[in-house]
Amino acid sequence: MYLRPVFIEHDQARIVSLIEAYSFGQLVTTGAAGMEASHVPFLVSVEDGHIVLSGHLGAANPQCAALAGGQGLATFCGPHAYIAPGWYKTQPAVPTWDYAAVHIHGTLERIDDEAWVSAMLRRLAKDDPAQFDLDALEDKYRLMMYKGIKGFRMKATRVEAQWKMSQNRSAEDRLSVIAALRAQGNDACADLIAETL
Repeated sequence: MYLRPVFIEHDQARIVSLIEAYSFGQLVTTGAAGMEASHVPFLVSVEDGHIVLSGHLGAANPQCAALAGGQGLATFCGPHAYIAPGWYKTQPAVPTWDYAAVHIHGTLERIDDEAWVSAMLRRLAKDDPAQFDLDALEDKYRLMMYKGIKGFRMKATRVEAQWKMSQNRSAEDRLSVIAALRAQGNDACADLIAETL
């Protein structure tokens, strides 16, 4: 990720919070067929001070070959917004885009342990409005489901996070952008810009 110093986010708790809130990310790997990407829900935790991601892929996904020690990149995009130059008090100005994004690099580890996979699936379903119960499935069906997926985890070796939230603009400009975004209903991005004041 192209990182500009004024926008870099170092706070691990904020980075983890963004991943939790926008957990449907992209897993990118490189294999025999070149670059491959899958859009998957991730779980995030912190172990020994390192961000750890976990998830699963369909067993038929050719990207599963990378899960046995391959290098992975997981990307997450949080709140974002087009910023119109007319919103700035300081002129002249040009259009831009404010956004929060996280890239996690690491080595992938395939997990075949049924207990681990079960725990991961339960965590993914914790907010199911119908209270999905993995254990209520018939044993035969549940075992078939387990054979159809490959669990993985990835411990971060490099974390890149950028909160580009108009920090390079004056407080007056940022207040004007916040008001315009709130008028459009984009409170998530407006809130992140407000945190820079």
